[in-house]
Amino acid sequence: MGEAKCNDAAFGEMAYKHRWYKEQEISIFGQAWNITVAAKAYSGKAITNEQQDSYVKFMEDEGKYIEVVENELKNYVNNNLQELAEYWAAARGVDSKEDLSQMVTPKTLLFKQDGTAVLLLDCVWDVENGVGVKIIPEVSIGIQDLFL
Repeated sequence: MGEAKCNDAAFGEMAYKHRWYKEQEISIFGQAWNITVAAKAYSGKAITNEQQDSYVKFMEDEGKYIEVVENELKNYVNNNLQELAEYWAAARGVDSKEDLSQMVTPKTLLFKQDGTAVLLLDCVWDVENGVGVKIIPEVSIGIQDLFL
């Protein structure tokens, strides 16, 4: 049996495996990345209106949200250098968004059922946990587990 698929009004063509997902390109840290856009769903249930609204909001203001993520990550690294140095020998400050592209790799833009949107990234200072930047409804940053 193949994967379930749907053509969602907001997200477009999505496939289901533990969550609805598709691949999408975003531009962040001065370059293009292919990431997974995912809508959390249990047992193949439909994508919620809140998820659709958040996705539309993100797409309408993608540049603004990307800038928020870049600034949050830059501040996070610069404000936590001593702590990060315990895990990451090459810890250094961030001057530009291009510096960030050497430190983090965007993986998944996750839309939770309540409409919360979080960009999940792999990072050099915490390979096991990664980092997440919540962008909707408010901004916060921390290890991915905080948002999953």
